[in-house]
Amino acid sequence: MEIKDKVVLITGSSVGIGAATAIEFAKEGAKVIVTYNTNKKKAGEVLKTCENFGECLLLHLDVKNSDSIKKCVEEVIDKFGGIDILVNNAGVISWRDFVEQSSDEIENQVEVNVKGLMWMTKEVLPVMKGQGEGVVVNISSGAGKTAYSGLSVYCGTKFFVRAFTQSLSKELEDSGIEFISVNPRSTKTQMTNFSGTPTEKVAKIIVDSVKGKIKPDEFRDVDVWKYL
Repeated sequence: MEIKDKVVLITGSSVGIGAATAIEFAKEGAKVIVTYNTNKKKAGEVLKTCENFGECLLLHLDVKNSDSIKKCVEEVIDKFGGIDILVNNAGVISWRDFVEQSSDEIENQVEVNVKGLMWMTKEVLPVMKGQGEGVVVNISSGAGKTAYSGLSVYCGTKFFVRAFTQSLSKELEDSGIEFISVNPRSTKTQMTNFSGTPTEKVAKIIVDSVKGKIKPDEFRDVDVWKYL
């Protein structure tokens, strides 16, 4: 898909991979919706950078809240008339053995990484179906391909993301909507104490995957699985 003038909605884009991805899409001439849940200040900084390249929008979004999701999507439609690309990036992690995790820690990971991603996608898909095209990018993880000790819940949620993406591609294979699962390995974000692949490199690969420049079987620091 050509990126210029496309409307791109990115969840969790105030920091980390989401912020870098918003800026990368903006550089390509996209109309980017930067979203935040709690860190409005950081999101505002991302927005200012994106606005150097074109028209953008800042919106509050709590993916654990169905009303917030609905309101966000409605505001995007009101402003831009559609949504061409959805990047489900919002995610949380708890670095503890399963038996040591509190019910709140477990629930939070499932609510954000699984349910939030599903409800966000469910709200946007009718819009894309009406347009006859669209791209949904789901950010999974290297931990969605290989399980790790101390990350049982997180790994479970990210394995889900990959399976969900592939299943949707089969259900909607004639819809004109493309589904992509991106599986970054350790990335320099707060989640990893800022060790691993630079977020800018991950963002570039996310954008390139939408542009069709990365093949499904092409392996690099960030693995991309593309389901058509």
